[in-house]
Amino acid sequence: MTSASAFAYSYAEATDPTADIFKEAVVAAKGGNWGKVSGLAKKGVALQKGHLFEADFLAKPLSEAIDKKDVAKTAELFANLAYLSIREKLHQNKKENFKNYKNAKARLQLARKSYMDVLDGNVRKQKAASSLAIMSQFNVALENIGNPGLFGVGKKAPDPSGYNQAVKQIEALIVDSFPSFAK
Repeated sequence: MTSASAFAYSYAEATDPTADIFKEAVVAAKGGNWGKVSGLAKKGVALQKGHLFEADFLAKPLSEAIDKKDVAKTAELFANLAYLSIREKLHQNKKENFKNYKNAKARLQLARKSYMDVLDGNVRKQKAASSLAIMSQFNVALENIGNPGLFGVGKKAPDPSGYNQAVKQIEALIVDSFPSFAK
C-alpha cells in the first residue's frame, strides 16, 4: 500500500478522517502526548495533499503550537484542518457538477457530519443562531444537488446557483465564528 492509498477513503464511510484526527489530537494534547499530536498533524496535512484545499500552510503553525504545548492553539489548527476537509467536499460537488447524485449526496452528508462533530459545538457557544443557519444552509445545499428520482418519479435537476449560494453562506458563517480560518 502506498502512502497515498493509505489515506484514501470512501464518502460512504461514517466519519471523515480529519474529524477523527481532530478528536484524537485534542485528546492527545490534553493528555500531554505531544509526540502523538505531532504525528497526527503530519498525517492531517498529508490527507489534504493534492486536494482543492491543501493544508501545507498549517504545517508550520501546527509545529509551533505543538512545540509550545499550546493545547488551545493546537485544537484550533486541527479544527481548521477539518474545515478544509469540509470545504473540499462542498467544492468537489461543484467541480463535478453534480454528475453523480449518490456521491454528491454522500459527500455533502459527510461534510455536514464533520461540521457537527468538530465545529458546531463552538459555533453554538458563540452564536446559536449561526449554528441553526449553517444547518439550514446544509439543507438548502442538499435540495440543490438535485435528485434523479426513482424511475423518474421525483426527479429534480440540480441548481448549481442555489448550491453555490448555500456553500458561500456555510463558509461565511463558519469563518465568522472562526476568523483564523479565513485564509
